[in-house]
Amino acid sequence: MKWLAAASVLLACAAVASARCQGPDCPELRSCAKKTFPQQGSIGVISTATRISDIRWAAGPDGAVNDQYIFALTIDVDGFPGGALWRSDKHGAYDSWSDQTQKIAAALPQGNISMTGVMDILWHEKKPDRIFFQGKGRYHFVSTDYGVTYKALPTPGGTEGYAQEIRPHPRQPDWLLARVRRNECLIDRRSLSCAYDLFLSQDFAATWTNLTANSEGRVASFRDFDWGCKMDMFAGKPMPDEAIFATVYPGEKATGGGKGKGLYPGWDKDLHYAVSLDFFKTPAVKTVPCGNLFEIVAKKVFLAVPSECPVGPDGKARKTPKASVSGRTVTMYVSDADGDEFTEVCLPVNLEDDGYNMIHTHDRGAAFILADHAEPGSKGPQSDSPTSDAYAPAYNSSFYTVSLRSVYRREFIADFSRVEGIPGMFIANQVDDAAMGATKSYTDFLQTRLSLNGGGDWQPLSRPERFTNPQCNTCKAGAPDHQCRLHLHGPTSWFAPEGPRPNFYSHEASPGLVIATGNVGPHLDFKSGATCTYLSRDAGLTWEDVADYVGIYEFGNNGGLVVLAPHKAEGPTNMVQFSVDQGACWHDVVLPESILVDNIRVDPKAAGHLFLVHGQACLKSTTHPNCTFMGGSTPPGRMFAIDVRDLLGSDWRDCNAAAGSSDYETWAVPKPDTCLLGARYSMVRRRRDAGCFNTASYNGTVMQQALCNCTLADTECEFGYERNGTSCAKMPDITSTTCPTLENSGYAMSSTNLRLVHADQCTGVAAVIPDTDGKGGGAGGGGKKPHGGGGDGGHSGIKTFFLLVLVTGILVVVAGVVWTHCLPGHIKDRVLDLAAPLLGLAARGFEAVLDLVITAWDWLRAKLSGATQRSAAEAAYFEPLAEVDPEDHRSPPLFPGR
Repeated sequence: MKWLAAASVLLACAAVASARCQGPDCPELRSCAKKTFPQQGSIGVISTATRISDIRWAAGPDGAVNDQYIFALTIDVDGFPGGALWRSDKHGAYDSWSDQTQKIAAALPQGNISMTGVMDILWHEKKPDRIFFQGKGRYHFVSTDYGVTYKALPTPGGTEGYAQEIRPHPRQPDWLLARVRRNECLIDRRSLSCAYDLFLSQDFAATWTNLTANSEGRVASFRDFDWGCKMDMFAGKPMPDEAIFATVYPGEKATGGGKGKGLYPGWDKDLHYAVSLDFFKTPAVKTVPCGNLFEIVAKKVFLAVPSECPVGPDGKARKTPKASVSGRTVTMYVSDADGDEFTEVCLPVNLEDDGYNMIHTHDRGAAFILADHAEPGSKGPQSDSPTSDAYAPAYNSSFYTVSLRSVYRREFIADFSRVEGIPGMFIANQVDDAAMGATKSYTDFLQTRLSLNGGGDWQPLSRPERFTNPQCNTCKAGAPDHQCRLHLHGPTSWFAPEGPRPNFYSHEASPGLVIATGNVGPHLDFKSGATCTYLSRDAGLTWEDVADYVGIYEFGNNGGLVVLAPHKAEGPTNMVQFSVDQGACWHDVVLPESILVDNIRVDPKAAGHLFLVHGQACLKSTTHPNCTFMGGSTPPGRMFAIDVRDLLGSDWRDCNAAAGSSDYETWAVPKPDTCLLGARYSMVRRRRDAGCFNTASYNGTVMQQALCNCTLADTECEFGYERNGTSCAKMPDITSTTCPTLENSGYAMSSTNLRLVHADQCTGVAAVIPDTDGKGGGAGGGGKKPHGGGGDGGHSGIKTFFLLVLVTGILVVVAGVVWTHCLPGHIKDRVLDLAAPLLGLAARGFEAVLDLVITAWDWLRAKLSGATQRSAAEAAYFEPLAEVDPEDHRSPPLFPGR
């Protein structure tokens, strides 16, 4: 009863605050008394032999979450993934978790009981109760009853499961593709026989077909792969389920003697992109020479080709860029229609590139490219500055423009993220210009930036107006504003040698909420004790400090719950906190022992009230008496199930979701009278002080309310131009002829050098871009002529003119033959009498046409001479977050595409 009374006080406090004031700046909300849970008993502990690496909720019908079944993957004793599998069959309750090792071992053939580790878990949304468990050894496992029973199945080719990459078919629930590393690699990784094969299963891993063998000598080995039906069309027809995109080394039948080159040695012009529509039983229906790696992002195929490739995607000879470096730099091509025709991606820069990250836009219709440029004089990617330049997409897939320079990058990860659920809002960390040439680390010069218009403009973050924790206000008295900005840790901080820091985080199920660790000052500070945890309720416009430590965090109840704990960077803790009012008040949950917290997890839709806190047992000492690990071995894993609804008991109140309910408010996104990508948005969300919780019927979706009139905020600079205040300045040495694709595209550039930001919907484009539609199409004005293609000028008009001249010439020749050889004399005399007046007119007309031909030829020669320059080649890391085989360090990493 005592804990119920305390919970009643907790919710009553929120109700009193509601009566007094409202909104994120309400000081009364800060006065809510902190409570401690549980009031009776203790939180149960789940102990695993090694630490937990990932947690997966099972799926239900139609993409729903089946929270009855939850699986935990652990690290093996060797420190790599592939340890024991754990399972809960009662919604994550601490007493429902069990080690599945014995059940998996019982499914294995005799003599293989040590191969029980699990690397990954896959299922198809059409059959979610049938789950594929990727084994670490030479057996995978399938369960058709959410893990009640398991069946062991041999891996494709009898190869090691840890060296396989498996992808389910998007439409066919029984089909799987698996890229496997041959067993020859276990003997000699340098052997030409050590390579990758691609296997196909059409019965959910019961049997496998080797597609290398299927090719009958046309393919020696595979490198990259994906299901083609991630694209809707191919060559103008619906994409068949059998379509596979891959990069391959040609086999003996294709090369007349070639045998492949072993494992991928780096960018290699002997690797080719191929499309098969029949599992490689017949020759590929599409081949791009030198295609190395690709990824399907935003319904487009981005393909990386080494810059030294002697031919283009069409098979015709191409000029190798002067700055290309063999095995290092690459050119990117894109197919935005159906994976069949490729054009070069153009970035406005005269540098070669070592690699890319790609981040899709909120509408998933395009992608930002973050290019890691090969700097002049550098000896390799690691000798360059750790920065990438962010480029924003156009309304086609080829013409990118500068969005943000010097985005911080660590290895293959960049600090650039969407603010999920809020159209057009992005957050990034930029390296201050002061870092260039400085002797200190680049991490000493990071500054956080926010964009409200799809990367068209960027602004700094303002520090909180008031601080709950005074120690978080590290701004010196009297310091100017630019010395007192808020700076936040990004994805690169997870891997910082200074110690991991959780990064800025948002979830599409909780639009507007953003939480991060960081500090106030001139730059991001990695020093111990300098970091606090901050939360925003308006998508990053304003912030509050919510903890004076490095926190690890998660959202639940569609934004109605926030759970927070000290991250392991702060050392051991036995305290987890939760907030029912989005960070205004925090309440403690005491754990039965201290641990080093790795992470906090919630169901994939972030709708639940169960949170799983996991980490490692910590070493017991006089300094940390609540730790339980006594040393002498690997610290065991620990996990705690925190069910906030169970903690509150009968004081949990469902919100009244009826229209007009006082439990909800309408939020103008992200603030009143603000347009995002040319539209105003609003969202119905639970009031901060409502003291209730969202139900399953709640739909926290940002809704468009009205379109806005176009302003400069809806625009960005065109290819070859860069923002300079309110205008766009021409970039040095960049012209329209720098990009061959632009010259033949029919794309119309405005004389204002502006275009609309991708996905912008504003009305009245002519007010800011009077001569085009802002998307590369003409608008009947006096702007620059379209580049090739459509419109009234450009190459299409010249082509039509010369076609007319050609046809006329042919008709004249035919007429001459008929006159000379076919017509009798008396008819010729009659024709000459009738045609005499017209011949003089024709002669004068021919002179005029000849003048036009000469003028056009002079224009064309000048145009072609300017088009001989190639654009700088673009490269491809192909990954927002690296998923690199730790043993395959020689290969560039891939996009994960997610």
